[in-house]
Amino acid sequence: MKITQPYTLLVVDPQVDFVSGSLAVPHAGRAMELLTEWGNRHIEEMEALVITSDQHTWDHCSFQANGGLWPPHCIRYTEGAALTPEVLPLVKSVVERKIPYKMVEKATTSERDAYSAFESEVPELLRSATHIVVAGIAGDYCVLQTVRDLLKLGLGSKLYLLEEGIASIDDGSTLRNFIAQEGVHLLR
Repeated sequence: MKITQPYTLLVVDPQVDFVSGSLAVPHAGRAMELLTEWGNRHIEEMEALVITSDQHTWDHCSFQANGGLWPPHCIRYTEGAALTPEVLPLVKSVVERKIPYKMVEKATTSERDAYSAFESEVPELLRSATHIVVAGIAGDYCVLQTVRDLLKLGLGSKLYLLEEGIASIDDGSTLRNFIAQEGVHLLR
């Protein structure tokens, strides 16, 4: 798809801890810079912006001390849970232009983890979108599960992944293989 058509931008977990904090993903800062540049270049076509974020409790089940896989990260009300500075210029542009936006929190209770914010429900901004362009962190976990859930919820024909705006813990192959298998469009 060439971005001359309306789209909603979905950014998965663009948070400090995933860029430069306790669970930093390789090249995430650069991916978020490229996402912001791309979004600002295509701001005229943007219908809406949806951003997901981890908002964990201090005793979250995903933390290694509690039997989980990960170091403590994105703890609610800490700097690590904040949006990373690389995406703030894009958010500012969206607000200044009065483009609708929504922040969606996930994994907010100590006993439940969530790689996707859309296991069973999708915000109207996504459901009504002409196209959905997906970017964010981490491609092989939260972006992947978000795309899976959007496919399950019947939004596959609207989905496009912005490759330059995605950072993965692996080399990106897990997400690339999945979207190739599922026929999801890739923006380069």
